Formats: sequence, C-alpha cells, structure tokens
Amino acid sequence: MSFPSMDKNVFTTSGDKSRQATIASPFFKSKYYEYELAYKRAGDVLVAHALEDASLFLSISVYPITFLYRQFLELYIKDILMRFDSDFDGNKKPYCKHDVYPLWHKLLDIVKGNIADFPQALKNMEFVDILCATDAYFAEISVLDNSSMSFRYPDNKTHTENFFNKELPIDIQNLKERIAELANILFLIDETLTNIKTMTDSVLPDT
Repeated sequence: MSFPSMDKNVFTTSGDKSRQATIASPFFKSKYYEYELAYKRAGDVLVAHALEDASLFLSISVYPITFLYRQFLELYIKDILMRFDSDFDGNKKPYCKHDVYPLWHKLLDIVKGNIADFPQALKNMEFVDILCATDAYFAEISVLDNSSMSFRYPDNKTHTENFFNKELPIDIQNLKERIAELANILFLIDETLTNIKTMTDSVLPDT
C-alpha cells in the first residue's frame, strides 16, 4: 500500500510513450472533438470491463458510464451548434445549459432548415422516422438527467432531494448500442452541414 509523498507529482511525463497521453493534441477537427471522442471511448471501454464482471462492479459502473455517454452527447451537440448555428456569435452563453433535449431541438431546427441537402437515401420517411426516434432518445435522457448532475452526485446541491429514490435497472449493453446510434445520426448531421458550408463558401465571391 502506498501513500502520497513529497517527492512525487500527480501529473508528470515519462520516457515510456506507451504510458503517456497528450492533452490538447493538435490533430482534431475542433477543440471539442477530442473531448467528445474521449468521453464516448471511455464509456465504451468501461461497459466492456463492467460486463466482464457482472457483479457489484456492474451496478457501480453505471454511474460513470452514463455520465460519460451523456457528456459526449452534450458536447457533440454544442460543438455542432457553435459551428453551424447562424445565431451563434462567439458567445457561449446560449449553450451554457446542460439539458440535451432543448439543445437537440435547436440542432433539429437547423436540420429542418437544410433538409433538402441531406443525402438522397435519407430524403424520405425513413429519415423522418430516424429523427423522431432520436428525439425520443434525447427526451428519455433528459427525463433521467436534465442537468448533468444525476450520475455525478446522489443528491441535489442543497442535499434536500435524491436524484434516484428507488432501484432503476439499466441494461448497459443496450445503453451502449443506443448511444452508438445517437453518435451515428449526430455524425451524419455534422458531416452534411460541413459539406453544405464547404459548398456555400466555395461559391461565395471573394471580397
């Protein structure tokens, strides 16, 4: 058993690159992207490990797993909004809230405004069904945690109310699969809006 020692640092580098991570890597498309990727990947890894030990570890892992996935979704939606919302002027204040459902609806408004530019294969009722299902997923997440607090703490800031007062079984493999589906639709929206912006910028006259 080891204890803190004055000759050690919490954060340090080493000569072993297999152990060394890099913060603020310059290789990502946006400053938010590495965070989004990290939370999603960490959730996936934790699900895999939790399923290997389906005992007490499974139940205590659901808190960080759900937080990681929810944080990924919140950051990804905000990232897309800050790049493509015409009302965004660099002020992050409109996006300081944590409830993913209204954030999703703001993104959905942008999608609806550009619906004709989405891939031809999705310009049909199938795409509408996908958007409706996505809406239902985000509504469900919002009901369970609309403040990004429910899986970080057991009770509210004043300690007067518990977030969960009864047992709530959650299938974490199902959770992982549904989050993957949300990641897919958000990626599709992101890529489509990126292509629209690229084409729009290419036809604008030089000033």
